[in-house]
Amino acid sequence: MSGDVLQLENVVLAGRYRIRSRLVTGSRSGIFLALDDVSQQLVVIKAFPTPCSAPGLPAPTADGPDWRQTRFRLEGVWLDRVSHPYIVLRLDSGSAHDPAGCPFDYHVLEYLAGGTLAALSHAWQGLSLLKTVNLLRQAAAALTHCHALGVIHGDVVPENLLLTGDHRTLKLADFGSATGDDELVAMNEGKFTGWLSRYAPPEARLGAGLPLSAAADVYALARTFHATLTGDPFLESRTPIQTLPPKLATQPGAEALLQVLQRATATNVTDRYPTVAAFWAEVEHAVAAMPTTEIPLTTSTAAVASVQAVPDNPLAAADETDDASIATGAAGETLCDVASPVELPSPLTTRLIGVGVVVAVVVLFISGLVALYRLARASARAHWYGQSPPAASARPLFQVKVLRPTKAYATPTENPTPRDWLGELPAGVEADVLEISGRFYRVRPQRWGRRKSPAVNEGWVLREYVDGGL
Repeated sequence: MSGDVLQLENVVLAGRYRIRSRLVTGSRSGIFLALDDVSQQLVVIKAFPTPCSAPGLPAPTADGPDWRQTRFRLEGVWLDRVSHPYIVLRLDSGSAHDPAGCPFDYHVLEYLAGGTLAALSHAWQGLSLLKTVNLLRQAAAALTHCHALGVIHGDVVPENLLLTGDHRTLKLADFGSATGDDELVAMNEGKFTGWLSRYAPPEARLGAGLPLSAAADVYALARTFHATLTGDPFLESRTPIQTLPPKLATQPGAEALLQVLQRATATNVTDRYPTVAAFWAEVEHAVAAMPTTEIPLTTSTAAVASVQAVPDNPLAAADETDDASIATGAAGETLCDVASPVELPSPLTTRLIGVGVVVAVVVLFISGLVALYRLARASARAHWYGQSPPAASARPLFQVKVLRPTKAYATPTENPTPRDWLGELPAGVEADVLEISGRFYRVRPQRWGRRKSPAVNEGWVLREYVDGGL
């Protein structure tokens, strides 16, 4: 049964989770964006329908929950068991009925505004080696933690690696295919066959009835690493990785990195790295020998430590890693500076520095006054002419296209007046969605038909007038 049957928009779960819109429709569940009325934070609702007797749905059986429903409920157990700074947090779970009366189970998960690693790498047509290493180092730490607890993720793909809004912290998600390291690959009648990851290793595809090992996640993580570099995260391949992206293939040391990825994606499980920590140590060692303008300078020892011991603050960890890389690269120069005598500046130089500081402070003060004046002037215009005051640039949630000519308004209102009108959007224009409020989207269009003022850059439109939305 598919998540498509669930229509949960505007439904309130457990008296607090107010569902706003659909984020993703998966083959096994529906993913929705919701607002927690208690914490006033956005959350993700992952819902899975259970059999019911509604029209068009299979009638419930006396056998109890089917294996898909059982696996969905087990996902909450896995998430609680492997709680970690680089793993998506489960906030709540429960059961409810949709407006048609059909029951469904759901998990409440934390919301990460940065989207997926797949979307980011695809949009940039491949991330740099530095960015890829810094992000997937966190995934390696999360997987190492899972394996230490006897849990194999089984679906490590770029779509299941979520990012914070600043794209610096990555978290592992979707444990719907997770198994224990002593659990068989396939259940009776091959029920797990349809759940195989796009990056599933050969032993999982064979369905040999043997338990998966950490080498399965090593295989998938290596494919994810390669896909993030190429910017083609949706390409499926069942052979060991053969090439690196052209921008890396010609660099010194690239052959060593390719050999690491080839071993990690070997067909025979015994030829691969036995653990994620061992694989990632080789990755760090290989990239450390490549040009420093592209990759972070980290020793293999530091790389293993970053995978096996993760601090409580993930964002701070990323900062410390970058700072440590800089410190390592400059270590020789620092020692030389300490050994040499320090020459103090002359009195004239000191006075010139003081004058420069005073001038800089005066310039900053005048600039602040000018900025304050401009903001006050813009606010006054907004008050008298209905224009929106300038706001900080917001990261778009997604992009839509206007279906037919429509008006943009200053506020999301059901009964707009001429005073609320800001401008017109022609059919076919694309726009970034910055905010959702009921039936309205706050959009930033790429161009306007006409508008009241050139200062107007954003406005509210009914979502019925656009496509590509939620």
